[in-house]
Order: sequence, then C-alpha cells, then structure tokens
Amino acid sequence: MDGTSPEAATRPLVRCYDIAVTLACWGYFIFAFVFPFCLIYGGAWLLPGPREPRFQRINSWYYRGFFRLLTIIAPRHRLLIDKEVRRIRSAVIVCNHLSYLDPLLMLALFSRQKTVVKTRFFKVPIFGWVLRNAGYFPADGAGRYRQMMIEQVEGMKKYLAAGGIFFIFPEGSRSRDGTIGPLHRGAIKIARLCRAPIHVLHLEGTDKLFAPGKFFFQAHMANTITLRRIDHISPDNRLSLGDLEQRIRQALATGTTSQQHADPQQTNAHGATT
Repeated sequence: MDGTSPEAATRPLVRCYDIAVTLACWGYFIFAFVFPFCLIYGGAWLLPGPREPRFQRINSWYYRGFFRLLTIIAPRHRLLIDKEVRRIRSAVIVCNHLSYLDPLLMLALFSRQKTVVKTRFFKVPIFGWVLRNAGYFPADGAGRYRQMMIEQVEGMKKYLAAGGIFFIFPEGSRSRDGTIGPLHRGAIKIARLCRAPIHVLHLEGTDKLFAPGKFFFQAHMANTITLRRIDHISPDNRLSLGDLEQRIRQALATGTTSQQHADPQQTNAHGATT
C-alpha cells in the first residue's frame, strides 16, 4: 500500500470528466449556433412580420438544448423548477444571481423573454445582431444605444400585456458568497410604469455547477439546481420604490416562500413533474 487515499487516486479522473463536460458544453454553444441555429435565425429574419417574438423563441430553443445536453452528460446535477414559475406571464421577474448559467436558465424556461445584456455583447458580430432582433436591453443606454433603450422602454407595456416576461438580476453581478448586493431599481421602475406584477424568484445551485471565477464546470458534484417563486407583488402605486426594493431585498435575502405561494409540485427544466 502506498498510502494514497481513494480521493487522491480518483482526482485525475474527476478532473478529466469535468474538462470533457466543459468542452462538450462549449462545443454545443459553438457548433449548434453555427448549424443549425444560424440558419434558423436567418430564416426568422427573412420572414415577414415582427421579428422579436421569433428570435426570443429561437433563443429559448437554443438554451433548452444546452440544458438537455447538460442533464445527459452531467446527470448528478438535477434541475427542479417550481410549476408556479413556469406559469408566469405578463410580468417582471427579479431573481438572485449566482452564476453565468442563471440567465441561460431563464431564457430556456420562457419562450417570450426580454432582459438586460451587457452593452459590449451588442458589439459582437452575429451575436449582437441576435440580441438586437430579440429586443433585449443594452445595460448602458448612452451614445448610439440611447435610442434602442428608449424604444424598448416605450414598447414594454404592450409587450408585457401580450404575455411577455422581463427578467432581471437586480444585483447586476454574481454573488460569490450568497449574500444579496445593492439592488438596481430599473426593473421596479418598469413594473410600476407598466402596472405589471413583480415575481421574486430564488435560485440555488447554479454556482455549484459553474462557479464564479472558474472556467471548468464542476460536473462531478452531486447537486440540485432549484428555482422557486418566493414572492408575488401585485401592481400598487401606493408602495414607494423604496418599499418595493425593501420587500424584494428581504425576500431574496431569506429565500423563503410564503405559505400562500407554496406549491408542492415541481418540474424539471423540461416540464416533467417530480
């Protein structure tokens, strides 16, 4: 016996597995986008009529494919989504932020969705074109993006009334220790302007799969990624922005679902009841 622990003996295999899963996921993003999704986006652009709904649905298909692949090649990671979350329509969603996977999960869940994207991504060839045609918001409305921001805000009331979702991570950046950072009020202002309900969601486990500051997925870990609705705020102009922010912060900080919103049934990312 050389005294090597079982953990140390299997560590190289675990590392190779994590690398293989990471490469497979990045391969999906690259090759699935090149074919067939580039062709699908091109066809959606050429068809007459509004492009935004088509591009949003295609984005949702694209990221659903990613999570389907992930559940196959990293089966120790489970996805549990509250059925209440899937039923959300015509609303503003605010959620805590743990990982780069968080917005991808939201895109996969909702076929009609808008969000705020870092402005530099709008400058990326092809990808920026997809973002613009999907109607997403640039994070910085200065310069040439000012008119884009104004047009999106002006059309938000009609978009939400038609069943659309506007989701945002009000902290603006990923939390590295689970604590809730300062909240930006943009989503709250939009909800008040459009008299739309606000759904507060709580996300757990995405940082265990793809941690901030890491390049490789931690595919070997046993983990459950959960997404729950923990509060629902109806349109009420009697609540000030400060009151709304405090209520959202309290819900996100505790991560507790009030009893009237509890739903014993959950679904995975593809809609199956668990």
